[in-house]
Amino acid sequence: VLYGKKQLLNNVEPLIVGGGGVSLTTYEKVELLPIPERFESGLLNYAGIIGSGAAIDYLRAIGMDEVMEHDIECNRIVTDGLADIEKVSIIGPKDPVLRGSIYSFNVRGMRSHDVAMILDEMAEVMIRSGMHCVHPYFLSRKIDGAARASFYIYTNKEECKRFVQAVKETVRSFAT
Repeated sequence: VLYGKKQLLNNVEPLIVGGGGVSLTTYEKVELLPIPERFESGLLNYAGIIGSGAAIDYLRAIGMDEVMEHDIECNRIVTDGLADIEKVSIIGPKDPVLRGSIYSFNVRGMRSHDVAMILDEMAEVMIRSGMHCVHPYFLSRKIDGAARASFYIYTNKEECKRFVQAVKETVRSFAT
């Protein structure tokens, strides 16, 4: 617990900076969130630490090579399904093998947050959007962020195809 007077805490530099404690980072500076959020970076994920043993046992039973192959296959379905959509651009390597379980993309003429919200509202497809803790990467390329779908062993091929259809419909309906 950190306890102190607000005017004094505003002058205290956090011991650890990053994650949920910053609003924006560049190569030159870090903009901290207001107190108390600025002091919350670096807190340990105790539930995750405790659950790690069971997760490791589960993944060993499946086999990590199988997990990787499944993730790449899901990424390949999405990559191939959206390859002919001119307004969709992939962030990062074009080869799904090099992207593993992540498909980061933008739709020309749309903000990444809008893409994520539309996919959620229209198709109940939930993805992340934003700068994903790599502000300098996006700022140096003058990109406001990216929409990002993540695949894992619980993602099936039908869900990948549904995602492709939802993105296509979003582009048809909203992209300029």
